[in-house]
Amino acid sequence: MTSGESRLAANQRFHLQASEKMGLLIPLYIYPANIHTNADYNRVMELKRKYSEVPFWVVLNPASGPGNAINANYTKAIDRLIGAGCVVLGYVPTGYGKTPIDNVRKDMAAWREMYPRIHGIFFDEMIYDDTASAVDHQTSLNAIARELGYWPTVANPGADTPGRYFAADAADVIVIHEADHWPTQAKLHGDYFGGYSDYPPASRATLMYGQATCDTLAIKMSQRYTRWIYVTQDTYKPGDQAHPNPWDQLSIHLEIICKALTK
Repeated sequence: MTSGESRLAANQRFHLQASEKMGLLIPLYIYPANIHTNADYNRVMELKRKYSEVPFWVVLNPASGPGNAINANYTKAIDRLIGAGCVVLGYVPTGYGKTPIDNVRKDMAAWREMYPRIHGIFFDEMIYDDTASAVDHQTSLNAIARELGYWPTVANPGADTPGRYFAADAADVIVIHEADHWPTQAKLHGDYFGGYSDYPPASRATLMYGQATCDTLAIKMSQRYTRWIYVTQDTYKPGDQAHPNPWDQLSIHLEIICKALTK
């Protein structure tokens, strides 16, 4: 491909991204027992079929990564989610840059070997230091994912992300907010020196937990600046064993979100 053709393809890709509808990024860290009758997985598939125009990206996490052996329940869950029209991503922890690149590569390769229908990778604990070396680290992981045929890639730092990560295409989507409260409009916009306002909304996601109700006006506000969202009632309290994971229950707000995204 010539440089002109490459530029043309990039421009066309940008147009498609800029026109994308807002979709759901669902961390479905729930074991798929009895997959044909599993209430949580079947709820996701039911709503994807009902709201077919809403993109669904579903993240699976067998064992803080792919695990050490194929699990037939996950194989079937992936097949059924894809059959409903969901894009499926495999969870890979990166230890905020402390996990050796070779270890992360092994996790990505294991996902491909054990669950070959997986579409993309969810890099959790993304490094977010505002340095060139940190960006190089994350872009190296993204390049490995590309070599293995993964798309999309989503990276979650769990903290504010410097604009240089977006400039370097460190992932297709970066989670700019993961918390028990809604982000401010200013944070979503990222319009400050070193921010991310110069990069399209399709490159950003927001995740909210601990929400007893779902604020549809906040969804609409988020829609101006991001393209991926999830809101759940599930709770997380650091150090509290009773609330260790905000993503191990399916959101009761799922259909409310779908309805808001179709208006």
